[in-house]
Amino acid sequence: MVKSQTATITVKIPINWGDMTARKRKRLDHIVGRDNRVIRAYLGIIERHEADLLWGKTKQRIDDTKLNELTLTALKVKEGTEKREWVPHDFKKRFPMISVTELAECRQTAVAHYNSYLVLREKKGRLASRPAKVSTEKRIPRWVFMPYRAKLVEQETSVANWWLDLRDSLDSVQEGRTIHDRLLIPLKTSPFHLNQLESGTPKAVQIFQDRYSKWWAAVAVRLEIEETYDPEGLPSAVLGIDLGLKKSACATLLTEHKVSETRYFVQKEKIVLMAHYDQLVADLQRDLELNRVSGAYTSGIAEKLGSLKRKRARVAKQYDRVLVRQLLDYIEDLSNRFSLYVALGDVKGIRWKARKGNYRGPHFRGMIHRWSFARISEMLSHGLLQMGWQTDGRNARFHTVPEAWTSIMCWKCGQKGQRPRQSLFVCSCGFRTNADRNGSLNIARRLITLIPSLTRDENGLGRWVTPERAPAPKAGRKIPSKRKPQLPPNGSAQGQGESAAVRFVQMDLMSFGDNANESDYGPAVARTAETLAAAGKGATRGQQETEAPSEGGTVS
Repeated sequence: MVKSQTATITVKIPINWGDMTARKRKRLDHIVGRDNRVIRAYLGIIERHEADLLWGKTKQRIDDTKLNELTLTALKVKEGTEKREWVPHDFKKRFPMISVTELAECRQTAVAHYNSYLVLREKKGRLASRPAKVSTEKRIPRWVFMPYRAKLVEQETSVANWWLDLRDSLDSVQEGRTIHDRLLIPLKTSPFHLNQLESGTPKAVQIFQDRYSKWWAAVAVRLEIEETYDPEGLPSAVLGIDLGLKKSACATLLTEHKVSETRYFVQKEKIVLMAHYDQLVADLQRDLELNRVSGAYTSGIAEKLGSLKRKRARVAKQYDRVLVRQLLDYIEDLSNRFSLYVALGDVKGIRWKARKGNYRGPHFRGMIHRWSFARISEMLSHGLLQMGWQTDGRNARFHTVPEAWTSIMCWKCGQKGQRPRQSLFVCSCGFRTNADRNGSLNIARRLITLIPSLTRDENGLGRWVTPERAPAPKAGRKIPSKRKPQLPPNGSAQGQGESAAVRFVQMDLMSFGDNANESDYGPAVARTAETLAAAGKGATRGQQETEAPSEGGTVS
């Protein structure tokens, strides 16, 4: 039996707004506006009764059933269930132009929004934006479940070939009709949209209007993907991927016998283009601040700045797609030769290091905060899932591994090394390589240690769990003398700092004599006690000065 996994993709299809009649435009605008008001009302109720609606161990989820009991009456119930003839917030009376099932969809949309807010509040605290306090200019679209309240219809006409058949309950609910009206919305479909829709089953749709007043239909398509990757009989290998800034990614392959290969993914055009946009944004921000201080006109600059930031975000996202596509092609090629596992470095917490007050400067903060590692990780996982890989669960072949200390710890000996340059790693054991390559090797090793099946003898990867070579011994640190004499006051030299001359005297006591000429004749002792040449008896002054230090001493 072949296992299967599910994935969800969103197909964004433009609505043919220009060919819609005035009545259809007005009805669609009323439906979207009504849904927005209902969802915001639900968010207000959730915020007001948050303490009573939270459930679970972590208290980070809203109980949809309790919220339903607060907002909807129930007169027709099953046997054994009590009726609810009164509720604190009766949405049926408050919103008489919407059906009960559409109210349920608005409620579920509001609960999903608030659950996301709870997760953000756990991370950011008071900095997280409350969903009930967001600007009312932006509408919150409702997820319409298919095929009950909406469905796609193929009908070839001069206007469109595909239509969205949407329930219109604005009049039917007030009139008490059980069969609701329908609203046909023309779609501008392309071969790409049709291929994406045919790849799975449409489950829900959102209708919304963007900032440019253009209408869209976002269709959520559920994909049933079979796990087709079966590497039985192939040798095991682990691919460690280290994401970077200058080099977009570095991938190193660990096989049973050696470090097989390393590949760098560099996007030089992206670096140049992003630097260009960063400079343009910085110039506009400076002009905007100067105009604010001087009281001049700023709305034109602010609009241009927002447009430029959005353009920069689109360009960065496109380059990320290209990078993920290159990584997927490389992984697909390796998976034909190895029983492959993929480890991606997880840089969780790196933004905390780039916070204000760490004395790294605004350039470092901007560089880190614009790094889209989360998006690359999600896109890579989604791409592997579509290739038939198992990305979740116990037998997953794609994992994110904590990346802490991987770029500074030596792959060979396991000790902390140094990075004289951003791209160079040097260790005292003699290992010297690219810093990104060293990081990708450590990431691959960490995955091997985290998966017990990879350390078994039949896999052959257990040899990489421990470092290959022993760490280099650290040099003893020199202790300063603190200007103390090395000999004790009594003259007995027993310390480690005694001189060669003193040691020779202790070992050769028989060399003592009564005459000055029978002084110590050790090799490290100058014969300073011998009779020197007297002045005026044929010896020059220079000769007298050099006689004493003739054994290698220094002239005083």
